[in-house]
Amino acid sequence: MNNNTPSSETLRVLIMPDYRIDNPYQQLLAKALTSEGVEVLFPFGYRRVFPILRAIKTQENKIDVLHLHWLSPYIKGRNKFTKSIYAIKFVIDIVLTKWIGVKVVWTVHNYTAHNSQFPGLEHWTQQNLLKLADRIIFHNISALKDFSQTYQVDKSKTEVIPHGHYREVYKSPIDKLVARKALSLPLSGRIYLNLGMLRPYKGIERLLQVWRENKNKNLLGESTLLIAGQALDQDYGQKLANQASETEGVILHTNFIADERLHLFFSAADVVVLPFDRILTSGSLILAMSYDKPIIAPRTGSIVETLGTADWLLYEPGDNQGLLHALKESTQIDLDALSQLIKQECDRLDWDKIGQSTQQIYHKF
Repeated sequence: MNNNTPSSETLRVLIMPDYRIDNPYQQLLAKALTSEGVEVLFPFGYRRVFPILRAIKTQENKIDVLHLHWLSPYIKGRNKFTKSIYAIKFVIDIVLTKWIGVKVVWTVHNYTAHNSQFPGLEHWTQQNLLKLADRIIFHNISALKDFSQTYQVDKSKTEVIPHGHYREVYKSPIDKLVARKALSLPLSGRIYLNLGMLRPYKGIERLLQVWRENKNKNLLGESTLLIAGQALDQDYGQKLANQASETEGVILHTNFIADERLHLFFSAADVVVLPFDRILTSGSLILAMSYDKPIIAPRTGSIVETLGTADWLLYEPGDNQGLLHALKESTQIDLDALSQLIKQECDRLDWDKIGQSTQQIYHKF
């Protein structure tokens, strides 16, 4: 094996897969790394058989580091046999990549793919990648601990670097009433926002059930629950629509929300509600923080670590009444003061620091 190490010249890093269209995270990371003198590259299209190795070999210049993120494009398949073949090919792809002297860094974003049909196969794939990767990045210490309960993780290869904010990606907030008028929302009362792709693991059905309990007990007065996002599964979207139609004070917005309209929803809202069932790293949480919004969410390790001192509205995930109590608590606290705390905690998620920390990892090999 060629024991290649990054040269003293410009460090060249290939980031895969290229999810920049759907998620600004990689673009922000690339910009921060470029500021640190790293040459960041992305693959062109998808190549069959060994897509990672082939992407590396088609680059004009030598690649020093492969920085992997989400694995779902490489372990495809609608049935277990096909997915098994892809999983085996992926592991071989990584072995061959290391064989030609490219170092491998993996940033772990979630336990398994959110819509995984064969979690056992994904577990096998991820366990092998944990062994093969030269460095493994987690977004917080709690995520590393949680992951280590399921997987065998070599702690000497792990690094903790936070997920950066989205402040510079989307439009700035505007006046609350102007935003509400633009979205045809009630002009009075609090608006509780749940925004993002509508998926079962996000606990939206439970949120609707708890909201109905709240309305029965009249804890939140004339408040409105706004659920906004697109459902990838049509049946699940219809299930939510039926549930929402039977619940007073709920507005369900199931159309795709363009990036240039995101600021309207956050500007109109008073509180963001994220009742996750299970989460490792949440882009939705960080997006809400980027707009300085008070957040209701379960008191899990990674969420506590990300919110820091701005944890006033977190609830115990094992408490059946926890979400309801958090909603009630939101009517009794100073939301403006909590918003200021959110802003301060979001300052920690600075991309310049993240770029610096990440390029330092590349140079450790």
